Amino acid sequence: MNIWKLPGEGRLQRTTIAVVTSVALAFSLWPPELAQANKKDELNKKLDDIQEKRGETQKSIEELKKDIDEKKKVLSELELQLQETQDELDKAEKNLEEAQETLEQYNGQFKKSVRNMYLYGDIGRMENLMSAESFNQFLTRFEIMRLMVKRDHSVVKKYYDEKARVEKERNKIKKLNDKHEKEAAKAKKVYDELVADMQKNESTLANLATEESNTKQELAELNLEHIKAGNFAYQGPLRQPVNGRMTSPYGYRGSEFHTGVDWAAPVGTPIYAAANGKVIRSQSCACGFGYYIMIDHGGGIFSLYAHMWASSVRVRAGDVVRKGQQIAGVGNNGRSTGPHLHFEVHKGRPGNYVNPTAYFGG
Repeated sequence: MNIWKLPGEGRLQRTTIAVVTSVALAFSLWPPELAQANKKDELNKKLDDIQEKRGETQKSIEELKKDIDEKKKVLSELELQLQETQDELDKAEKNLEEAQETLEQYNGQFKKSVRNMYLYGDIGRMENLMSAESFNQFLTRFEIMRLMVKRDHSVVKKYYDEKARVEKERNKIKKLNDKHEKEAAKAKKVYDELVADMQKNESTLANLATEESNTKQELAELNLEHIKAGNFAYQGPLRQPVNGRMTSPYGYRGSEFHTGVDWAAPVGTPIYAAANGKVIRSQSCACGFGYYIMIDHGGGIFSLYAHMWASSVRVRAGDVVRKGQQIAGVGNNGRSTGPHLHFEVHKGRPGNYVNPTAYFGG
């Protein structure tokens, strides 16, 4: 027991407990619609942020495209240089091949000339001259020797010239190869930078697109939750509910007023929900509609689909449907002269039909 308890303290504690309990109870009874509204605001804010980031990334990509165009020019110039170097390299290799062939041709003559020069050196030639029996023979031998020496020296010179040419072409090819490798490396670096930049931005954009799609999906699911709760707004515009040929518009057909729009299509052609909504009727009718479906789209907008066969229908009253979801197939049931979909839009309440074309998106 607390002997220091102040007067009125028990009353204060009871009051505090009552207030806390009331607040807790208030939060426990927090309207789900308000919670959903907060969630929707949060998702819309997130979607705005994502779309802003997408815009910024798209702008970055546009700027990057300018850089890429510049890099492409540089790359094109580098590739031209590479081609020129390759042409020079091909020419040098051809020259080397020709020089090598010429060198091989001179090789045999060179060896023979060197052998002659070794065997018939100056002393041997002098002996040959001195053994001449007449002056005329001496002059003849001298001329022959002169020509032989000249020929041998010419062969040797040509051999060494060709050998030098081969070496020169080999050095040229080595330098061209080195140049080619450097140019190729530079071109590859520019190309890799270009590809990396594009991939980076495209990846970012793809991630943002995925995030945006997921957020829109969350919003769509949230909208469907509103529909399930029975309190929801119209989420137009409507989409055309079937792929077919319009055969009869809204309005008078002679003396009869046509309350909707007809699209001719083969039996079984998919019929889609024109917008998000809740199915309020899915039944056969002796009124001429055959089997028909009515969907409440919120905001006092209703759509009606008629002349289906029951076997093709995929929804029943109470189902929540998404825009573009298949709900049935085209039939020829009821007062119908051929397979088609009869489609109506009612405003305010079922039975108050209006021109459907005014509700379709552009």
